[in-house]
Amino acid sequence: MGNDHDVGEDETRKKHIDPLLESLGWNSKYIKEEVNPIKSDFKNKDYILFDGKIERGIDLFIDYLLLDEYENPLAIIEAKRYSKDPDVGRNQATTYSLEIGKMTQLKIPIFLTNGYKWIFIDEYGVERPVSGPFSQGDLTRRRNLYKSRQNPATMKINKNIVDRSRSIQIVRNLNEHFGRCYRTALIEMATGTGKTRVAMAIIDLLNRANIVRNVLFIADRISLVIQAKESFNKYLNEPVVDLRENFDKNSRLYVSTVQTLMGGR
Repeated sequence: MGNDHDVGEDETRKKHIDPLLESLGWNSKYIKEEVNPIKSDFKNKDYILFDGKIERGIDLFIDYLLLDEYENPLAIIEAKRYSKDPDVGRNQATTYSLEIGKMTQLKIPIFLTNGYKWIFIDEYGVERPVSGPFSQGDLTRRRNLYKSRQNPATMKINKNIVDRSRSIQIVRNLNEHFGRCYRTALIEMATGTGKTRVAMAIIDLLNRANIVRNVLFIADRISLVIQAKESFNKYLNEPVVDLRENFDKNSRLYVSTVQTLMGGR
């Protein structure tokens, strides 16, 4: 790593960023480098690239513009040399994203990186560290969810799943919580008070609101996994994969024990 801190931005791209994109299956056709966000027409997919000339005070350039299979913008990557903090590119990247959004009417997510540290800023401005860029398929799924997302706080709770007033209030509070773009929550409930059904109600709402597409339910006992599987089948009416038995990448609902996950099965 010591030598890496001496390399410039171009070398950082070649050595760290480009290999990551390739490993995720990105076709070079869908990666545009040095795109001019001022002169490009993102709505009509007319991307103007750096040609060696710069109009001072006007031209800007996006390090990487990632496209979907129809060549629509999916995300941008703002790269800095290895020795710099990726946060340095935040204002630049935000400016580029806004320019694209003006034409496409969609907010474009951002990756900030120095090739080693990666920060992801989603369509709602929520930031988190990530291990690297996402695949074209993952970004496309994220974009489709974003376009169809609803506010879970405004949706009706399925009272066939939860009917106790306390449980309904917990689900309502969590809907508001996730509606504000929080990604995590902790609920503490005593034994026998309906934790599994509360979980099912939350999953049902997040699914209908197009916030989640895949769900993994983990428990520390086989009996609880079986109970969860039965609840999925009863309340969500979708096939469920028990990871203790097999794995099906086409499924959306999974249950497992902690022990199975720790054992790598």
